[in-house]
This record gives sequence, structure tokens and C-alpha cells, in this order.
Amino acid sequence: MNNNSQPNLEDLLRRYEQAMSEGRPVYYDVDELEVLSDYYLSNGKRFESSAVIEMGLTLHPNNSSLLLKRATLYVEIGDYKHALHILDRLPEREDGEVLLLRAEVFLRLDRKQEGLDLIEQVMRSERLDRVQRCLDVVAILTDMTWFPLAIDYLQDTLKQYPDNQELLEELAWCHEQEKDYASCITVYERMLDLDPYKADIWFNLGQCHFNREAYNKAVEAYEFALTIYPDDQMALLQLGHAHFQATRYKESAVVYEECVNLDPENDIIRVYLGEAYEKSGQLDKALPHYEQAWTLNPLNKDACVGMAVCLMEQKVFGESLTWLDRALKIDEEDPEIWVYLAELMQDLELREEAFMSYLRALSLDPHQPDVLASMGNLAFDDGNYAKALSLYEAAREMDPALPGLNLFFALAYAKMDQTDQAMTYLEKAVAVDPKALDLFREIMMEEDEPNEGANTPTDSPS
Repeated sequence: MNNNSQPNLEDLLRRYEQAMSEGRPVYYDVDELEVLSDYYLSNGKRFESSAVIEMGLTLHPNNSSLLLKRATLYVEIGDYKHALHILDRLPEREDGEVLLLRAEVFLRLDRKQEGLDLIEQVMRSERLDRVQRCLDVVAILTDMTWFPLAIDYLQDTLKQYPDNQELLEELAWCHEQEKDYASCITVYERMLDLDPYKADIWFNLGQCHFNREAYNKAVEAYEFALTIYPDDQMALLQLGHAHFQATRYKESAVVYEECVNLDPENDIIRVYLGEAYEKSGQLDKALPHYEQAWTLNPLNKDACVGMAVCLMEQKVFGESLTWLDRALKIDEEDPEIWVYLAELMQDLELREEAFMSYLRALSLDPHQPDVLASMGNLAFDDGNYAKALSLYEAAREMDPALPGLNLFFALAYAKMDQTDQAMTYLEKAVAVDPKALDLFREIMMEEDEPNEGANTPTDSPS
């Protein structure tokens, strides 16, 4: 019987299901029963597949093929002990499929060495196609998430079959699961040397470069993929993301525009486009896309936040507050929204409300050194320099390299007349950014002029 013949399968299914619905017995040979069982199992219908096998064993008692199918079904549902009990009854103990299933059962039952010994036996067998047995073994190992061992078997088999596409694809995938993107890239480049016109491999190569933050190389790979298959919307979207991550916001906007034209009802892509225009300083172009994204999906909080940020930049504070309120109604547990609200409160000179919003953000995500520093700046502006120092210290514990932190320390110590400490931190700030000295002087001069003889470090640090 030709198992791959769709008309035969359709006729077989029709006859079987009609017989079942009428409750009348029908004879099927073993090949037909295997086809029916495989069909139901491949479509996630384990109960129906099991029913076929049970009927088959009634018609063909102790048939090895059907018993193996029953054992496979037990493995599918995680009943490994019953599977092993059936496998022990099979006379074909050395059959490749039986060995593989037994190996998987041993591994699942934590009988690791016995399972690995059987796998070695399968790999040494001369009666089985080596590529296929390697792929079967790899399927078991990857299902157990034993990717390093799977990689070993793949690399060993590739020594004999270096150009086999299936082996190379599996090897690349295993490297990717291990987040070994450098090795993954090597495999994909090897595949492209064999066939440079595989768009999916160019796309996968781009993904690996993207994950390594090599965005320029990712762009190149995505562009090759699109050259081969221009209708690949995922490759187009990833091309936009790669440009965005490389801070080429105008280029990313051009690509996202193409994505929007292909899928105008997609609110998420419209947010991407809005972000690209926002980052490139084109706020007037960003706003309509954020608003359209919200119109398409009123629960899109990123669209609300995008509107709020753009309006805040344009100093339209009242409308900005409205959009942040909408965002919080969608998700009041998002710390980023509370940070934006704090910044808006500062713009509105509502300092206490700003501080409370920062506190709320920290309660949702305590590891935010930039928020602690911002709270320190609020305390500094209120003249509470000791509190500012305490908050700066907390920020430094989380991120010693937080930009601007040395300058903040210098200013706070200067205000507390601790000149030596202020000079120490000012020197550190100037070493990173020479403009820090001018900024230090500017902020100090915003306060009242110091009394004659006051000890404030306004000279350039030596």
C-alpha cells in the first residue's frame, strides 16, 4: 500500500469513520491500520490513534508493528513504564526503530547510561542509513534538551556527509538553542556556500547576527533574503528592526512604512513606525501613527505611551497626561509608564507627585538605577543634599557606571561644603566628559551667589 497516496488515505479514512459511525466491524490489514494511526497521531488525536491500534490488535494479536505503535503512543502521553513493558515483549529487539524508542524510554526513566548505550548501538549499526539514524537520535536528544550531545553526533556524521543539508540545518538549530550564535553563523555560511539562493538561510543568518547585536551584518543578510524572496514580510520587518537597533532611525522608518503598507491594520507595526519617527525627531510624523495604532487597538499601551512622550516633547503637557492615564488604565503594573508620568510631573513642576511616581515605578521594578538617580536629583533640587547622596549611593550600587553619576555626587558634596569629596568626583566626571565642568559651574550658579569666602570648587580640577 502506498502510504503517501492522498486518495488512498482519504478513501481509507472515509471507510473507517463510516464503519465506526455505523458500529459495524470491518477488516483492515496492518499497513492500513498503521496509516490510520499515524494520521490521527500527526493531527494530535491520540485517543483516535489509540482506538485504531486497539482494534488492530484485536484483528492481529501480538503483531509487532502494532505493538510498537502502542508503545509509541504510551511514550507520547508520558507513560514510559507501560511503553517499556510492551517493548520488552517484542521479538525484534535489534530493530532500529525499537532500539530508538527503547533508548528514549530509558532516558525518560533516568536510566541514562542504558539509553546512551542503545543510542551508540544505533549509530554503529550498518543496517540503517547513517544520516537518518543520526537525525532520529538527534530528535530524541533535542527533545531532552541535550543539545551538546546532539551537536557531537551531528558533527561526527557530517565528517562523512559534509554537504548534507538536513544535518547542517539541525546543527545550526542546536547551536542556536545553546545561544552559540558564532557557531550557528559558521554553519549557515557553510550552507550558503553550497547554495547561495536559499532565502530562509539568509534570514536565519540575519537572526544570528541580530542576536549578536551585529546589526550591520544582519541588515546585509536580510537584504539578501529579500532579494531572493521579495515577499518575505518577516525579513522586511526584521530589516526595519536591525536599522532601528543600529540607530538608523530614518532608514528604519522607510522600511516600517513598507511593512505598514503591506499590513495597514497591524497596530504593532504602526507603533514601530511611530517609534522610528519619534527617535529621528520627526514628532509630527510619529503622532498620527501612534494614534492610528491606538484606534486599531485601544488596548495598545505602547501606542498610548508613544503619544504621551511625543506630546511631552512638544510641551503639550495636558494631552500627554491624558495619554499616560490611558496607558495606566491598560496596565498600571508597567514601571516604565510610571517613570514617564514622573517626568511629566517634573515638567509640570509637581515635584512631590513626581517623587511618588518614581517610588511607584521602583515598587514594580526595584532594579532601576536611573530612577534612583532621578529621585536623587529631585532631592537635590529641594535642597535635601543628604537624601540626594543616599539615593545616588543606591544607584551606584546597582550601576557604578551610570552616566552622570559622578557629576551628581560632585554637586551634592559641593552643596554640603565637602570640597575634597566634590573635587574627587568632579575630576572623575570631567575625565569622562570635559563638558561636565561647565555643567557643574552652571548648576552651582543657578543657586544664590555664595557668600564671600565660601568654599565651593569652581576651579578646573588639576
